[in-house]
Formats: sequence, structure tokens, C-alpha cells
Amino acid sequence: MSLKSLTYFFLTCFLFGLLINQQAFAQRTRKSRSQLENEKKRNLEKIAETTRALESATAKKEVTVGNIKAIKEQISSREEQIGLMEQDMELIDVEMQDIVSAKENLEDKLIKLKEEYAAMLYSASKYSGKLNKLSFLFSSSSFNELLMRYKYLQQYTENRKAQVTQMNKVAALLYERQTNLEGKRTAKNRLITAKVVETKNLEQLKTKQTEMVGELSKKETDLRKEIEATKRSVTKLDNLIANVVAREIAKKNKERERKQDKEAKLAKTNPTRKRSNKPIMDLDMEETTLGRSFGASRARLPWPVQRGFISDRFGVKEHPVLHGVLINNNGIDIQTPSNATVRSVYDGIVKDITEIPGLGRVVAVQHGDYFTVYANLNQVFASVGQKISAKETIGTAGVSGGATEINFQIWHNTERLNPENWLVPR
Repeated sequence: MSLKSLTYFFLTCFLFGLLINQQAFAQRTRKSRSQLENEKKRNLEKIAETTRALESATAKKEVTVGNIKAIKEQISSREEQIGLMEQDMELIDVEMQDIVSAKENLEDKLIKLKEEYAAMLYSASKYSGKLNKLSFLFSSSSFNELLMRYKYLQQYTENRKAQVTQMNKVAALLYERQTNLEGKRTAKNRLITAKVVETKNLEQLKTKQTEMVGELSKKETDLRKEIEATKRSVTKLDNLIANVVAREIAKKNKERERKQDKEAKLAKTNPTRKRSNKPIMDLDMEETTLGRSFGASRARLPWPVQRGFISDRFGVKEHPVLHGVLINNNGIDIQTPSNATVRSVYDGIVKDITEIPGLGRVVAVQHGDYFTVYANLNQVFASVGQKISAKETIGTAGVSGGATEINFQIWHNTERLNPENWLVPR
């Protein structure tokens, strides 16, 4: 292989490697970009939901705890949106640096290609001045030498064509990088403007929140009575679900013991039977499969309402209005539009339907050794013992704290779990 052919070969390999590296980086960047865009989209949907709730509250001209929770959630979502904007700008900076680096590499390669092509043209012009191609071929001393000279000329011509093609490709890539760079700069400028607007909206919301909290704080006596009433309702709900779970555990244990007794009689033996009070269920094969399937659905369960946002999270936290007052939630509260339908998040069996003052109607659904609880329902369309499918309607949402809101819980045997970790992220 001639020196020029070797040069062309290594240059082609280098250019190919450069393109592969750029594509690999682009794929990694697209993945990060895709994740960020999905987060921004989900967060904007949360902002839209809380905005609708606040607009509804403004129309009623009444400040309630539910309104306070909604505005608090919107502030949190807008703060998150600003954080995502900042991440977006950082990512754009990284992308721009990569584009500039790739652009500089391509410019260097284009210069080298042009230099080599110029050298080839210069060499060809010197050669053509001395003798033409035909005389070069027929001046061969043998047929084999003629073939070798022919192949050389053919390869030389192909190299020149390939060199032109490579230069065109590099020039096209340079144009693409330059266009991308300008697009990124425009996107960053738009983000900077959007961040300024979002920051202004956030400050207005915080001012409004302070005003609403101040107005509601004037009703401290009523609020404290409401908190005590809610605590009593929550305790009743807690005891109710604990009793449902305990009842099912006891039922399964009795079924197991009866089965053991039957097997012992068939075997004509008289074993010493052990009565179990274990806090977990002895499930049959179908129930075990259902429980395992539910357990494998972490972060993939559908929401119990089609639209809505989490207005109160799992665990102990400070009251949204009264400082120093702690409240506890064994599940999560979800604000949703008026008269929204409530649905089961998984296949199961309705085990209990009860009405608790302050928490409306309550439905408990069993999924193997897991239970889901839907509280503060206005209407219930299911019945005890009914087999229910995922996303099947079980009732409609009721009103709590001046907002349409349900309480949703997940239990594993007697353990209370954070439902937010089990639902599909919104």
C-alpha cells in the first residue's frame, strides 16, 4: 500500500473514531436530557393541579387548611421547577462545551484534509506536466508493470474522490455543530428569562401563603378543636385497619389449624398442635402469588385518583398553620377535583366498608398479605367480599379541610408503609 493510501486509511479510521465518540456522548447527553425533561413535565403537571385547586378556593373566597396545603405544595413544586431549570442550564453548558470541543476537532481535521488534498493536486499537476497517463502506462517495461501502474493510477483517483467526500462530510458536521451551538445558546437565554418569571411567581405565592396562614391563624381555637377531632378519627381508622388485619390473620391461622387437624385425623395420629398468634398471614397459593405480585409493584401502582396531587405526606410533621403542633399521617392525603372517582390500585378483595366521623366512608381492600385503604369517600360503589380489579371504581372522593381530598394507606400485615413510594411518580 502506498504512503498516501496509508495516510488516507489512518485518517479515515481517526475520523470514524471521532464520530463514534461524539455519538456515544450524544446518547449519554440525550439520556440525561430525557430524564430532565420528564421531571420538568411531571412537575409542571403538579403545578397545574395545585393551580386549579387554588383557583377553586379563590372562587369560594374562603381560606381553609386544604387551601394552605395546596399553596404549600405549589410553592414546593415551583421551587423544584426552578431547581430543574438550573440543572437544565448546567446541562446546556456541558452540551455547549462538548459541541465547541467537537467543532474544534472537526476544524483541525478539515484543515489537515485540505492540506493533504492540496498536496495531492500539486503532485498531480507536476506529474501531468511531464507525461500524460497513457504515456505513463505504455512506458512500462513489462505487462505486470503496466498492471501495477494502472492500479496505482486507479487508486490515486479513488483517493482523491474519497478525500473530497471526507472533506464534505466534515464540513457538514461542522455546520451541524454550529447550528446546535446556536440552538443551545437560544435555549439557555429562554431558560434564564423563564427562571426570572418563575422566581417572581414564587415570591408572590409565598406572600399569599403568609396572608392565608395569618388569616387562618385567627381561628386558632377552632383549628385546635378540628385537630383533636381529626386525631380521634385517625385513631379510629388506625384501630379499624389494625382489627381488619388482625381478623384476617386470625382467620388464616384457624384455617391452617383446621387443615392440620384434618391431616392428623387422616393419618390417625394425635400430634400436639401449636396454636399460632403470629402477626403475619398463612396464605394459600393464590393469595401468596397475589401478595408477591403486589410487593413487586413498588413505584408502579396507579394512583387511586386519575388527577390530583399529594397535599399531606406520610409520617409526623408540623401542622401547616399552627407552629409547634405536630400531626401524623399513616398514609398520604391526595387533593383531587370535585366528585372525582376513586379506584383500586390493584386486584384484590374488599374486606371492610365503614363510616368514620370526620373521615367519611372507608374501604379496605386485601391483596394477599397487603392491604390498601381508601378513606374520606363520599360514596362507595363496592361491597364487602367483592373481588375487584386494578383501576376499578370503588367510590367518589369526599371533602376534608375545605378541599376534595382522600386519604390513601398501604399496610403490609401490621406494618404501615409510605404509599408515595409505591405509586407511579407524578
